[in-house]
Amino acid sequence: MQPVASSNRIRAPRHARRSRAAEQVASVEKDIAAGIEVRIACRRAGVSVASYYRWRARARSEAGLSEKMRETILSAAKTVFLRDGFGASLESIAETAGVARQTVYNQFGSKERLFAEVVQSVYQRMLTPIFVVERDGDLISTLTEVGRHLIKVSLHPDSLALQRIAMGEYRDRPELIRVAHTLRTSHAIPALTDYLAEYLQRQMASGVIDTADPLLSAEAFLGSLIAQARYRLSIGVEGDSPERLETRLRFCVEVFARGLGHRAIGDRRGQNAASAGSAASAPSPERSV
Repeated sequence: MQPVASSNRIRAPRHARRSRAAEQVASVEKDIAAGIEVRIACRRAGVSVASYYRWRARARSEAGLSEKMRETILSAAKTVFLRDGFGASLESIAETAGVARQTVYNQFGSKERLFAEVVQSVYQRMLTPIFVVERDGDLISTLTEVGRHLIKVSLHPDSLALQRIAMGEYRDRPELIRVAHTLRTSHAIPALTDYLAEYLQRQMASGVIDTADPLLSAEAFLGSLIAQARYRLSIGVEGDSPERLETRLRFCVEVFARGLGHRAIGDRRGQNAASAGSAASAPSPERSV
């Protein structure tokens, strides 16, 4: 008689699992600070992205630093970085936050990593309103609302200022611009393009617009909307007025929708009815005798 296999798996001791998790979190954060995308860094460390964020939060909690304290330090760091540039000291950041310098260092490890966390927090906070946009409306109104939020995010003074700081330090610290770019393109932009691509794919499946690559379509729309305006502001050229930005938004939405053969639901129903009527009224071909 074969012995019944136990349903309980032998697991490593808890302290060993936590030690391994801490090593993986440290490995991921080291790669992120070096400019490697979060997903790639997690893959290299052998951990999922979800597990990384969960373990990181647990590690912070166990370190005795509450989320409120962390947000206080990040807010102070953003204020000081925007005021003094990357040359700001950890001492001035700690003083602004009202904590000890060692507390800042224990949590973030280095000024480079703290800067990276500031960039990430800025983008995550600014992107949140976009993901509550109602996507069950018609194409034009949905694209207009998403585009309006995107303009606010991309042209926000904080995101532009942090990018300028990273660019200004490029000669001595090229890793900073890589970190800023990586965090923007691995957190903010993919999240937004995926969000929009999913909506466009549903519109294509419903026949509202022509079939095309939904991800490339989303990237084309977002790029046409903010690339020029963001570039002008990033080099210090006076930006467009709110009225001009609204005109740009509506123009880009119209050109994008027209390029994908946008047909409103009423137009599609009319076209279908007309096609069915034409088919019914068309004379039947005579049968050969």
